[in-house]
Amino acid sequence: MLAGMHWGIGGSLLLWKLGLESRPRDLDLMTTAEHFGPVSQRIAQKLGEGVRTPHPNFRSTCFARFKSRGSAPVDLFADVRVERNGKVESWSFDPRHLENWRGLPWMLPTQWLELYKLFDRPKRVRALESFLEVQERNP
Repeated sequence: MLAGMHWGIGGSLLLWKLGLESRPRDLDLMTTAEHFGPVSQRIAQKLGEGVRTPHPNFRSTCFARFKSRGSAPVDLFADVRVERNGKVESWSFDPRHLENWRGLPWMLPTQWLELYKLFDRPKRVRALESFLEVQERNP
């Protein structure tokens, strides 16, 4: 469905893949700003638009939520912007930094560590930092 476009899987599904999450609650996908429109349109054809609950610190214009009956929500991001301490911090997806696993493009744990820090998710930050420390000690 998304062949030929830049995208990657992250979030709680990535944590599940790493053994850090027992039940992923949604599917988080990252894409580039250039591919956000086409990726969004293709997902919407299959799932339909979902309800977006605005976050007071979220400033990205490239965000969409999709949901169909009986499925987990799918959140699509590009060019993330979050306001923290009065200033806007940005993060952009780089499709050159992906890991292919079971035929799907997965984001790297280090990328989601950066994002979870930006999103102020301390439990997930600690989980990923611990995971990466173990990986570093046992290559």
